[in-house]
Amino acid sequence: MAEDTLLSEMHIHGINQSSREIYLHGHYSSYLENNEEPGVEYKMATTFVKNLHYLQSIGDESILIHMHTIGGSWNDGIAMFNSVEYSPNIITILVYAHARSMSSVILQSADHRIMMPDSDFMIHHGWSSAEGSTLACISAFNFEKKLVDRMINIYAKKCINGEFFQSKYKSVDCDRVKTYLKRKMRDKGDWWMSSEEAVYYGFADGILGDDNYSTMEFIRSI
Repeated sequence: MAEDTLLSEMHIHGINQSSREIYLHGHYSSYLENNEEPGVEYKMATTFVKNLHYLQSIGDESILIHMHTIGGSWNDGIAMFNSVEYSPNIITILVYAHARSMSSVILQSADHRIMMPDSDFMIHHGWSSAEGSTLACISAFNFEKKLVDRMINIYAKKCINGEFFQSKYKSVDCDRVKTYLKRKMRDKGDWWMSSEEAVYYGFADGILGDDNYSTMEFIRSI
């Protein structure tokens, strides 16, 4: 592949088809206030799903996703989560800078969840609002409770294998993990963790540079 074509693929489309890598980040726009990152939204989600489906269509080899995004929309984020969750390919997500809020949920969909050494991790209940009649708002907030339960279930299914929960309980199950996570999120509001802590609690599998994920070349070969 010509060098200029590869560069265009990576910068314009967020994909390197020859190495089967996807670059997941917000769309650049001069219209954003203070040029801030837009976070997880529909442009990111639709572009990502198309890139993922394209790589799936041209081979059954593994796919590496470079994720650099803060939180954002639950609906768009869970669409991305589902796309990875049901992928026939082995998926690795490598976190840059941070996995926070919705991007911390997206991370859980991967077969291999790897943090950059100085990236951070944060989970919380998020934010919501509703407009309309009282009954409409009640209905909306009741639905939001179901989404929170879904989020906790996603975390718990992964965290149950983490070092912390395996050492804390003689017999650990998802209900115990969910109870602990709910308490921590209630007490802290925003629960911040270093990359090492995220691995310790089971939110991630490893850190680039450690024994299991020693080099970028090794991660690409998974």
